[in-house]
Amino acid sequence: MTRLLLWLRAHKSSAAGAVLVVVGCIALLMLSRKVHHLSPRHAPVASAPAGAASVAAPVNGLTPSDTAGTEQSSRSARMRTGFENATSYLDFIGQAMSRPQEGGKFYALLAWKRCNDLTQHRGVAATHTGDDAFFEGALALVQDVEKRCTGVLETYPDVLALYKIAVEQRGGRDFLLPENGRGIVTPTSRENANADIDAALRTGDRWAAAEALQNNAAFLDVGNSAGDDGVDRQLHEWAAETVACELVSSCHGGLEAALHCVGTGDCAHDDYRDVVLAKVPDTHRMVFDTMLAGMHARVGLMPGPPGADR
Repeated sequence: MTRLLLWLRAHKSSAAGAVLVVVGCIALLMLSRKVHHLSPRHAPVASAPAGAASVAAPVNGLTPSDTAGTEQSSRSARMRTGFENATSYLDFIGQAMSRPQEGGKFYALLAWKRCNDLTQHRGVAATHTGDDAFFEGALALVQDVEKRCTGVLETYPDVLALYKIAVEQRGGRDFLLPENGRGIVTPTSRENANADIDAALRTGDRWAAAEALQNNAAFLDVGNSAGDDGVDRQLHEWAAETVACELVSSCHGGLEAALHCVGTGDCAHDDYRDVVLAKVPDTHRMVFDTMLAGMHARVGLMPGPPGADR
């Protein structure tokens, strides 16, 4: 011990350096243990841009459920935008079919169906009732969609031909297409109705959910029955049309209301929900309302504030 003290006295600077080295090593060891036990830091969540709609904001008087799969899917967002904004559906179909990972095959078939629907309207009514401005706007919208559909039905005479090209010649499974094209190219069935709707809801794409609902509406048990199969089927179809336009935000001033106005001359309503309600007999209104509420619940939509989107 005496020798050690004498050595430290003679080598003060060397001893101080050794002590600093030891202390530094101990500090680094303790710091490494502390860091090892830290929880990972979560990335900050970007705030919504000014003016952006809240997730809980009412859509056509209804609020999408956060858990029912009706929220917009980012996976197919670009394809959905391309479908809604396409100036040529023929070009859109050709490009979309090669992008099944984004729902392209489904949207290609949907574009064909939109063009085919136009061939079934009654042309332009000789006279009309209701607001002149709405009639003029509805006519302009129908004519615009007709222009977008140029060449589609000439190139693809029926949906089955288009489906075969999409499935057999363009590789890859489309996550939005129902099994075997049910509801679009092949008939739906009671056995598969709920499964097909569930599958569409899980995609998070509202157009897919709306299409599945309309295709399978006749098989859904969502409330009181009128006691007549034919009446029930019609009420189910009307309820599905209503919920479908709510899902894709096209009820107010959309193509459905425009086609009704232009084709029939009944332009008293610019909201397709009002057009549907006008068809429901008063004697069946309570049954229809029950069915409608059941379909809202089926796809996860809840009533919004009174008068929303009116």
